[in-house]
Amino acid sequence: MRKVLLYFIAGLTLVLIVGIISFQYSRSWERSLFIDPIYRISNDEKVIALTFDDGPSEIRTPALLDLLNEYNVKTTFFMLGEKIEKYPDIAQAVFTQGHLIGNHTYDHSRLILKSPSFITEQILRTEELIKGIGQEKVLYFRPPYSSKYIVLPLVLKSMDKKLVTGTYDPPSQYISPFSAERVADEVIKNVQPGSIIFLHDGKDNDKEQFVRSVELIIIELKDKGYNFVRLDY
Repeated sequence: MRKVLLYFIAGLTLVLIVGIISFQYSRSWERSLFIDPIYRISNDEKVIALTFDDGPSEIRTPALLDLLNEYNVKTTFFMLGEKIEKYPDIAQAVFTQGHLIGNHTYDHSRLILKSPSFITEQILRTEELIKGIGQEKVLYFRPPYSSKYIVLPLVLKSMDKKLVTGTYDPPSQYISPFSAERVADEVIKNVQPGSIIFLHDGKDNDKEQFVRSVELIIIELKDKGYNFVRLDY
């Protein structure tokens, strides 16, 4: 009996050690178990991908679309299914104006240690909504909080989806009041060829400062010779 208990404790300890190591390994945006995440799109070309999460919003998204149209910039929007249901016309406008739409789950649930059925339902429910506004293929998926441990990568691989993380997430965009200059400066200083930048159109505050930050990023990086592309460019 004592030997069985020792084997059990040893086995449990091994499982915990493997779990901790694999979790730490998966925390980086550059790595994931079972599937290679897209954390940049190029190492040598002067291209940059702006990505916008958590939308669409009735406040930020229309103003952002006007700006992107003014500068002829195409980007990628990772949308929530519940937001598409709430603002279908805005989601439709994003697609109609030539931007790529990615899947960001239905309700922004954290997917760590969730069951395969829960994750699949979150993905498929949102995918159908995206297809409903006209985009035939929905290949790109970004998990909320970039959390991708353990089951999610297996589900995405079985569904032949692309796991997207990113290169840089400007910390000042989470500080109130929102400072356009500070956020833009962080992006400009940290951008590299092929960078994927995290930004958020899904919020309903600081519209003017948010849009201005994107404008400053576009102006400065175009002056530096960068081209803005969708993730599928």
